Amino acid sequence: MKRATCLIQSLALAASLALPTMPAWSQDYPSKPVRIIVPYAPGGGADILARLIGQKLGASWGQPVIVDNKAGAGGSIGTENASRAAADGYTLLMASPSHAINVSLYKSLSFDAEKDFNGVALVASGPLVLVVNASNPANTVKEFIEQAQAKPGSINYASAGVGSSPHLAGELFKMKAKVDLVHVAYKGTSPALTDLLAGQVQAMFAPVPTVIEHLKGGKLKALGVTTLTEFSALPKVPAVAADVPGYEVLQWWGIVAPAGVPANILTKLNTDIAATLRSPEVQEKLKAMGAEAGGQSAAQFDDLIHSEIVKWGEVVKATNMQAG
Repeated sequence: MKRATCLIQSLALAASLALPTMPAWSQDYPSKPVRIIVPYAPGGGADILARLIGQKLGASWGQPVIVDNKAGAGGSIGTENASRAAADGYTLLMASPSHAINVSLYKSLSFDAEKDFNGVALVASGPLVLVVNASNPANTVKEFIEQAQAKPGSINYASAGVGSSPHLAGELFKMKAKVDLVHVAYKGTSPALTDLLAGQVQAMFAPVPTVIEHLKGGKLKALGVTTLTEFSALPKVPAVAADVPGYEVLQWWGIVAPAGVPANILTKLNTDIAATLRSPEVQEKLKAMGAEAGGQSAAQFDDLIHSEIVKWGEVVKATNMQAG
């Protein structure tokens, strides 16, 4: 009996040693300031959300959350910086569709968007909206398509730059609707919108917050949203997919971390971010941005990123798109 007891104790000890252990420091996370890298200039959606979420997390943790803007190369500079950070949960990245688009748009990235990062949490998502100048005779997506088909190459659409979400949205629309539109790239959303309002370009797949006041003021017309169903912030605007089956473009923002962050830290981050997204203040801010709260599991966010990489890779390849 004594021998059997010793054997059982030996096996139990061996089993406990074989189990993966969390670093002791990860049990007290966070015990120092946390940095969220935003790979864009201040003022955009990613920056606004990083600061909003960071403020809430910092208050609940009792630790500062610092937003660090590292813009350039369509988000690649900040993303590369994050990929080289220690996998300890103290450096995070606010990712958006460019995180998936750049995989195929840039041929010599020093990081792998999937292998070098773990999804933490989807923060928010929403559609782009196909808008035209108020003077345009088209009032529906169907009429816009007919207009484009009647005079191929006569309609220009604006974007915030080559490889941006509005650009890819336009290229996907051209492929699925079988129309010939001419892309006009601007250095940002603001100058693109200025020319759209002035009638220099005829259309744009725009972020909802940037055009919603112009829609209310009657200077622009919304023809369709790029989600598969109608969107709460624009309840009277149908989905583009109603006339272009399968057409979907999601504008999203989410937190990712360098690969290798301990599982308990990833779980805490996901749980705490989801809690901040349920607060009335955050819900109101998201509504004003034309977005809806995320908060799904980290695995679901990883699946979204993978599907976006595949989807936009096909569009970039089909159009021979190159980073500008």
